[in-house]
Amino acid sequence: MSTNFRSAMESANVSALWERTEPDGAQLTETPHLWPWAELDPLLDVAVQQTDMENAERRVLVLENPAYRDSPRIGASLNMVVNLQVLMPGEIARPHRHRLNALRFIIEGDGRAVTIVDGTPCPMFPGDFLLTPGWCWHEHSHDGKGRAVWLDALDAQLQRHLCTNEFEPGPSNDMPPPRSEDAYAAAGVTPLNLQEDKPYSPIFRYPLSRVVDALGAMPAAADGSRRVRYTNPLTGGPAMPGVDCYMLAPPHERQTRAYRTNANMMCLVVEGEGASQIGDEMLRWRKNDIFSLPRGHWISHRAESGDAKLFQLTDREVLARLDYLREEFRG
Repeated sequence: MSTNFRSAMESANVSALWERTEPDGAQLTETPHLWPWAELDPLLDVAVQQTDMENAERRVLVLENPAYRDSPRIGASLNMVVNLQVLMPGEIARPHRHRLNALRFIIEGDGRAVTIVDGTPCPMFPGDFLLTPGWCWHEHSHDGKGRAVWLDALDAQLQRHLCTNEFEPGPSNDMPPPRSEDAYAAAGVTPLNLQEDKPYSPIFRYPLSRVVDALGAMPAAADGSRRVRYTNPLTGGPAMPGVDCYMLAPPHERQTRAYRTNANMMCLVVEGEGASQIGDEMLRWRKNDIFSLPRGHWISHRAESGDAKLFQLTDREVLARLDYLREEFRG
């Protein structure tokens, strides 16, 4: 390329596409990655020693996918950021809100650690799924014993790309009226006299016990698996925008039906042990391990203990709403 042409392009604020070599999402080739709990667990204790809530907005360890090491992307998955957060007895994480949609899946806790979402207290027991939708005030406190640990996931990658995020520190203000989550506790019954116009579920806390009951009551699929979705009871759609969540109970010593998709997924092992075939790679997992299911690979799972359960979070609904989703199945 001539020097004159390059100078002319710079003056006109244009560039040559054929000279661009930096990777983007379409060019990244991802392989599955597993973050073993045996490695993460002691790092949380060190994180507690290294910082306190006076000098940290949140005490968080960000899962970094090695597939993005030479790219401008960060985090565990293309359109989602996945973290581990820890809160110790007596600590408080001050209130704030942001446009990012966030969720919490509790790994450790005795119910004395609490997340308050727009004024609604949500006690955190292991296996509970909590929403902190975009622009909802949220804070954490802990007056129990032992550490509280949870998985954080946010649609941060997508919103950063769209430049839609905003952040506001506390104190909380402009609070909505108190919520009555009990009004939505009966399956198949929806109250009509409540004004709910939000793009997220009126329920902020989904206890594990209800999910386990639902899995036990439903018939198994043809491949022996059972799977439920965390939904908005008013719409039947995802619990909140940005991140769609499921719980999978794979069949014992039997592979689930293989599928391939352009959506991205992350899994947290809630209970048990098992293995996932992801393309040519087999990942073996156990309780509290976290692993990625990158797009474009044929994927199937099997349990190696009868109680195995996988909490799954994905950007599938975002792609579906844009008519970008591609999925195929074998068998």
